Amino acid sequence: MLKAMVVKHQLGFQETAITPPVHTDQGRSALRRSILRPLPCSILAATGIFGGLAALFVGLLCIILHALIPADVTFSRVGTVLLIIAIPMILVGSVFLDEIEANKC
Repeated sequence: MLKAMVVKHQLGFQETAITPPVHTDQGRSALRRSILRPLPCSILAATGIFGGLAALFVGLLCIILHALIPADVTFSRVGTVLLIIAIPMILVGSVFLDEIEANKC
């Protein structure tokens, strides 16, 4: 035992106690309540859901136009970007829709 303590001292090991950081949820919850009120949440939810659906339809339209005009590259790229971006927009809109339900008093 004494030999282990001497080796620790020679190598410079120190015993430290690791304590988790203290977080106060009061500041964070107050910030959430002030930012995520029902009106901004409803606007963001509507924008996300209806914007995502509109992006799907416009993306499909662009892909159809690219099929009719194969020499044009722009419709293909725009259609692909709109089809890819539509899914995250709908998901973000649904998250804000859930926040409206959670913040009802």
